[in-house]
Amino acid sequence: MKPLQIVFMRYGLALCDVDENLQFDLLQGNLHINHGSILENVFAQELASKNIDLTYYDQKKLGELDFVVQDQNRIHIFEIKSGNDFQKHPALSKAIENKEWHLDDNYVFSKSNLFCAEKITYLPFYMIMFFKIREQETLVGLNDLSMLFPPQS
Repeated sequence: MKPLQIVFMRYGLALCDVDENLQFDLLQGNLHINHGSILENVFAQELASKNIDLTYYDQKKLGELDFVVQDQNRIHIFEIKSGNDFQKHPALSKAIENKEWHLDDNYVFSKSNLFCAEKITYLPFYMIMFFKIREQETLVGLNDLSMLFPPQS
């Protein structure tokens, strides 16, 4: 089964509302469909299924960032690019240039292979399934040291 067929099967109902010929095009392997809103919906669903809070950022001066995700004290920016011009992302580039924001985790998901360029990691679409938020580190309290000592028999 092709990856796009899996996407169609998982998100078929959402795709039905967009374009009546889209399902047929996807099943025929037509990768030249540029429906960014569908892909963003798929990514939102994938992240939400992992209980990740999603934030969309849009400002006239900067532009729009698809997903801003907080992971403890780090901020991840996700841009979803369905077309061939996935290396053009003016809003993300402007956000990275803002030194006050300290954005180090910037990802563009696209049809491309994995590569890094200028503070941006480019990932193929399917790799979103591997993203997860780090669990909060907890310290052992002074009143709960029993796990350090095995029971005496």
